[in-house]
Amino acid sequence: MRIFLAAVAGIGGLLLWLLIKLERTYTISHKVFVQPAIGNASEVVSVEVEGKGYALFFWRRIDTISVARLCMDPPRGAGRVSLRWNLSELNRSGICKRLKPTQVRVPVRWVLPAGADLIEPPFWRNDTVWSLTDSLPLQEYELVAQIGRRSYPIPLPSEWGVYPETLWVEAHVASYIYAITEVVPQPEGVDGYTLLLQPDQVQVRFWIPQSMADRWKPSDFQVVVDMNKVMPGDSLVYPELRRRPPYARRIEIIPSALRFTRLY
Repeated sequence: MRIFLAAVAGIGGLLLWLLIKLERTYTISHKVFVQPAIGNASEVVSVEVEGKGYALFFWRRIDTISVARLCMDPPRGAGRVSLRWNLSELNRSGICKRLKPTQVRVPVRWVLPAGADLIEPPFWRNDTVWSLTDSLPLQEYELVAQIGRRSYPIPLPSEWGVYPETLWVEAHVASYIYAITEVVPQPEGVDGYTLLLQPDQVQVRFWIPQSMADRWKPSDFQVVVDMNKVMPGDSLVYPELRRRPPYARRIEIIPSALRFTRLY
């Protein structure tokens, strides 16, 4: 029992000591390296963050924070923030005036679930960052997509020193099913004669989102045969797809070539 009481007293004393420590005001110094342009030598900005211990304890961005964030969105939970350039004639306002907006759309490689595809092109929720550099290098990102409409984060390298440090892209991914329909090709460029096709119908094979399986009909597909593209002596014409449902994917026309006869 005595050991238990001693342990409780020790823990209580430790918590009281920690509470007193966290109530004190501390100043954290940090150096932020700034590269004004790709290939140029970097410069140093001295940063001081002052605040109560408990505020600094929960604010752990001092090792990764950039000058762009300190200018655009300085930490509010850590008390006073002061910026000092290593050259005395430049102050915080002079540094922040050098920030410029830069549009960044990094190349993205989508990894899709089996049998799934993008219903529409991905939408960038934000594609502009504030930066001290004139240009930013681009690197490809790999995003593993999930079924549904979701937003995906793209964290930017800390050495870029930009704000915000994360871009967001939205994608709508759906499971696709296989479908087949028959369509009668419409002839073009047949003035003065009647065109006979063999066969007179084609199959259109395609993939459609499972959730939209009941939203299409055969007339949504328009297949034409353009006789203006046929050379003298040809006996085959190639059907072309002119209209389709917007969410159809991997469309095939079977057969890909039709025999034809002109009747004058």
